[in-house]
Amino acid sequence: MSTATPVAAAAPPENAEDRPRARRRPRRGPVALALLAVLVLVALVVGSRGTGRGALDPASPEPDGARAVAQVLGDLGVDVIRTTSTAATLDAVRAAGPGGAAVLVVPTAPLGTAQLEDLAASGADLLLVQPTAEDLEVLAPSLRLGEDVEAASAVPPQCDLPAATAAGPATGGGTLVEPRDDEDPNVTLCYGLPFGGAPYAVVDAGGDSAGEAAGGRVVVLGQPDVLRNETVADEGNAALALATLGARDTLVWYLPDPLDPALSDEPLPLSALVPPGLVRAAQVLGVAALLLLLWRGRRLGRLVPERLPVVVRAAEAVEGRGRLYRASGDRAHAAAVLRSACLSRLAGRLGVPPSAGAPAVVAATAAATGRPAAEVDALLRSPAPGDDEGLVRLAHALDALEREVRRS
Repeated sequence: MSTATPVAAAAPPENAEDRPRARRRPRRGPVALALLAVLVLVALVVGSRGTGRGALDPASPEPDGARAVAQVLGDLGVDVIRTTSTAATLDAVRAAGPGGAAVLVVPTAPLGTAQLEDLAASGADLLLVQPTAEDLEVLAPSLRLGEDVEAASAVPPQCDLPAATAAGPATGGGTLVEPRDDEDPNVTLCYGLPFGGAPYAVVDAGGDSAGEAAGGRVVVLGQPDVLRNETVADEGNAALALATLGARDTLVWYLPDPLDPALSDEPLPLSALVPPGLVRAAQVLGVAALLLLLWRGRRLGRLVPERLPVVVRAAEAVEGRGRLYRASGDRAHAAAVLRSACLSRLAGRLGVPPSAGAPAVVAATAAATGRPAAEVDALLRSPAPGDDEGLVRLAHALDALEREVRRS
């Protein structure tokens, strides 16, 4: 073997055009991972923007918020107070004085019976957005809940209330209510649909029920599109919202907080304790983890040949290992390697299982070659030779023994 040619010279020459591409390839992984992290961060920021400012929130500029109506009411001199608990709502009503406040109840969480009774006894006008049957039973017993229908545009008021006649056609549909007694003079329905029920109803304070008599009037606003930022400018929605919400000097905008301990008569479910932003963040992180698994996961496809950096021939590897043994002078280890390899090959040739051990291989070899078992055992398990010539003779003797077994 010639030692003048280095091992790396055996490799085919690398194309010059491939070198920049090979250097750029390892950078794609970190760049892609950094880009994915940025996208996840942006998604978390966008998903958390609405935390605490949900639908019909007077501080929310989102399409389903109500900041536009709240700001215009403030410009008109109405004091808009945002509250999230029943106690804060009642304190704001008491601070406004008798007949000076209206309470807009947004259905962000169901109210308990005790909270509904406190609102009914507060003396304030109550504006109920999409109320439930329980809300009507306490706050407006003369009304019952109807159907939920899709939004309808340009519905005429069909009533003589000043707020409705000034607004004209507006968005209808949503949650409909009906009077329990069609002849009740204290109930007025507006923007009704042909099949019955109306999303806008007013119950005057002169009603016979205890809940209605103890407080001010009750206004049911079953169509939230009248208040939303994205639809408040449609038809007469803005005029209807301003006239309904701006009838008093103070408007208490009540968004019940699910974490308010006094909110419900029953224990809060565990899901109510999880912030909406955390749920969005978990969803985004789950999608990001799935994309990462798809990107870094094992793909089952056709084999792609890859150019090795160097080519090392088998003969060169054997000679290199031999030189290492010679340089270390460890003849015992070299002899043990030769005998172990010979025993394995003989066992495979003679059909001796590997678990049988060296004595079984010696016996089978002696039977196959006709040699005495003691001679075969001495060749395969005798002490290591003391010099290089003895190690070479051992290698030749083992090779001859294998040839005899192959010919047998």
